[in-house]
Amino acid sequence: MLFNIFQKDFYNGIQIVEKAVSSKSTMTILTGIYIEAILDKGIHLIANNLEIGIEYWLDAEIKEEGAIVLPAVQLTNIIRELPAADVLFKADMEHFNVNINCLNSEFNIKGFEADEFPQLPEIKGSYSLKVPSLNYKEMIDEVKFATSNDQTQPALTGGLMSINDNSINLVTTNTYRLAFSKINNTSSIDQNINVILPGNTLNELSHLIDNDNNNSEDLTMLISENYIRFNFNDIVFISRLIEGKFPNYQQVLPDSSNTKVKIDRTEFSKAVKRVSLIARHDTNVVTLIINQNWMDIKSNKSDIGNAHETIEIELEGDTQKIDVDANYLMDVLKVLKEDTIVIELIGSLNPLTIKKQINGDYIYLIMPVRPGA
Repeated sequence: MLFNIFQKDFYNGIQIVEKAVSSKSTMTILTGIYIEAILDKGIHLIANNLEIGIEYWLDAEIKEEGAIVLPAVQLTNIIRELPAADVLFKADMEHFNVNINCLNSEFNIKGFEADEFPQLPEIKGSYSLKVPSLNYKEMIDEVKFATSNDQTQPALTGGLMSINDNSINLVTTNTYRLAFSKINNTSSIDQNINVILPGNTLNELSHLIDNDNNNSEDLTMLISENYIRFNFNDIVFISRLIEGKFPNYQQVLPDSSNTKVKIDRTEFSKAVKRVSLIARHDTNVVTLIINQNWMDIKSNKSDIGNAHETIEIELEGDTQKIDVDANYLMDVLKVLKEDTIVIELIGSLNPLTIKKQINGDYIYLIMPVRPGA
């Protein structure tokens, strides 16, 4: 196995697939990256931790074909530190030793037999649909932070994706808060689909869809009973689906409100952040007091002290007062991009909802902190 490849290209490919490298598996081979050189095709990279798998193709000058698995940490560290020049990669296929040369640098590392590496599963009997990559990334970013860490409820550690002829909906909840986002479905499907994507899959997908590349290509999804496959930007990403029943989230979404507040998102975010500097030393609860033209944001008095901010609002309906977790507020204010958002309330003991001002494709719900809790 022998090939030449430019250092930056090699490092970029390694960075893409290493997100699926296992960090704690008892199967040592899963801590490695599968590297295969194929004449007239290039370099095929695969990482697979059995929950998610990623594959990526690279252009390279292939001189001898072959395949080997190298420890991901050592490979990443070496290629990252090499100068921006051609890298000569030579593998001794009998002893699984690899020699890496780049200008005046030389490394020799021990690898694993490629035949022991588990290949990515084939997705059969699938439903297929396409969606603009950046729209899908925005939908993920708007909900991924609201998943649960409670492993005794696996369904809540991921996000429910519901697909029908009109829309693709993604919902996450930890039972104290809920995030819902919707985009249009431009593909035609013959039945409704409901699958639960793991939280880690949502995170890694969001990282891999290049926001800075101004990439408007479609993302293709293939969905089977146990797996989902995404193709985008020359990347193949396969994930297991979570088995289980997602709660009926529609039951907790309020269908009316007593109060509607329009507020500048940036100013609100800065104010909550400043008040939380005191609140986080106590219960991390902030109190929102909504009056005719302003909102007071306060932290409760504690041994540390207290704080409050006042910002202008546009109010429709009743004045209100509600206690909420400051982190839950900050999480959504960091990911929404709109200049103005809408807050809706029913009363101090009912959920607070945050929506985009322009459309109803996003709902974020926070349960209030009850007085004395």
